[in-house]
Amino acid sequence: MAAGAMALLAASCSDDEHLLYSDPDEFGLNPVAIVADASGGTYELKVTGTGEWTARLGETNSAAQGWCTLSEMSGKGQATVKIEVTQSGSFTTRRNMMLEFTSGGKTLKCRLVQGTQVLGENEVLVNGNVWSMVNVDAPGTFCQSPDEIGKLYQFNRNKPWDFVDNPEGWSSAYTDDGVDWQSENDPSPEGWRVPTAQEMVGLWEIGATWAGKAQTGFSRDGIVVGVDASTAELVTKDNCRALGALFLPQSGWLNSDGVLDRTWLVAVRTSTSLSDTHGGMSLGDSGGYRDAWGWGDGQKERAAMIRPVKILEVED
Repeated sequence: MAAGAMALLAASCSDDEHLLYSDPDEFGLNPVAIVADASGGTYELKVTGTGEWTARLGETNSAAQGWCTLSEMSGKGQATVKIEVTQSGSFTTRRNMMLEFTSGGKTLKCRLVQGTQVLGENEVLVNGNVWSMVNVDAPGTFCQSPDEIGKLYQFNRNKPWDFVDNPEGWSSAYTDDGVDWQSENDPSPEGWRVPTAQEMVGLWEIGATWAGKAQTGFSRDGIVVGVDASTAELVTKDNCRALGALFLPQSGWLNSDGVLDRTWLVAVRTSTSLSDTHGGMSLGDSGGYRDAWGWGDGQKERAAMIRPVKILEVED
């Protein structure tokens, strides 16, 4: 019996293994299809044969650049090619790429398909950004509910302050060179960041509607953003995410003396430096006052809550 037939027979007689026999001297690819996770990662493609081969990235349905790369674009004989796939930014379209390998005038193909992103339990997609439904608490952590204030932060600082008068260790000493919030000072959980002023303005321009506790069932009054007024009037703590809305709790800020101030306002920090002494801060109250940029009230030494946005380029 030929060696190849013996190998096939041995494979078929095993109850524990299901092997697909292939001649290692024959040009081939394994597998012929790869399903990549939405979060990306590293995947392997085995090339068999003895001759020289080349690889190319073929047809794709994604306009994103460099989302799929190969560790080797040419070689000779058997090889394991690593495929690096970046995180998907799509919530509706599965990226796919045709990987083509050619040897001796013969071209073989492997199709790579990547799954789509899925919004998490406390995430809402608005204006092409994924927003957290809850505030930043201690650095690297989230609050549990949208109506929790969490910790307060001065501009471009990751030092957390409690939402109380005269928090322990308070200091208003502040120097800044006018730069925007730097990533090394961002207290947001991993994969998240403080939103820019323009991103926050975009939310408020869609709608910023005051909502009381009696309507929402939350423990605090606040402002519903990211939806129009008629939709905001329907928001409760049970349907907020389903309606694509964000609830920002009434809070105020810690002033330079370490005292809670303007506690009738919603006051939320943004990452945009407006001047050496002012940083972005979105503000609003029950009487209709709205200031999405925070000029005049966004002094950098003041500490306010943070509602983070996900670090993700949405492709849809």
